Amino acid sequence: MKLMGVDVGFSKKRAATGIACLDGNELLLWRAKTSWEDRKARIPEGFRPSVIALDGPLLPKGANEHVRRRCEFVFIRDLFSKRCKPGLSHCGFGFNLRRAAADACAQFSQVLDDSKIIVRDAFVRGDGPIVEAFPNAFLGVLLPEEVFLSTPKLKPHTKFDWLYKSAVGNDRLVSMLSNKLDLPEEVWNRLKAETNHELQAAFVCLLTAAFAAQGTASSIGNAKGGWFWLPPKCLWQPWAREGLHRAEANCVTI
Repeated sequence: MKLMGVDVGFSKKRAATGIACLDGNELLLWRAKTSWEDRKARIPEGFRPSVIALDGPLLPKGANEHVRRRCEFVFIRDLFSKRCKPGLSHCGFGFNLRRAAADACAQFSQVLDDSKIIVRDAFVRGDGPIVEAFPNAFLGVLLPEEVFLSTPKLKPHTKFDWLYKSAVGNDRLVSMLSNKLDLPEEVWNRLKAETNHELQAAFVCLLTAAFAAQGTASSIGNAKGGWFWLPPKCLWQPWAREGLHRAEANCVTI
């Protein structure tokens, strides 16, 4: 199996893009800058993933560039708003990320091997099987209620770091994921050991790609604004499944 996870990042000054590649039993991770030259240089020559999961807002081909996305509005509601809330990408900083994600999608589509796997609803831009990862929600929906009830006061922009530490420190959760995904042991060992923010995010994107490739991922959203690709709902905690039902009921017009 050949999979790729990409944490987009769009800093002009540092290597803020995290890239995780799984080539059979070999796991490779790098950080890169925003140019395709720098990103491409980190990818092994000849490596052509069947599925890429990219952490950034991806719009369906032909969508209005300023469309309000159902998947985002679902996850700013109910308990998600305090536990794994996304930024809205139709305005402000989020719109800049939306454009950066579109650029990254076009770049990384050049290395896809889209001849082997067809992923349901994945062809968001006509570029092949590229799905949108949302690492905060991926981890958040797996964490038990009691973890959030004891959330410490977090500094700005550190929510993902706390979610990641809480998830990988939970042996039962990691075991649950490893039972659902047939991935090399190195993935799970490195998942626990990784400390770099961008590479941690790329790791979660890689797990998203794995679920999408085997056809068990949950996709939340619609054809108008695109989808978040998350773990199968059978793995979600009760609070997350119940919250999704309530939040989707309140987003029927988006």
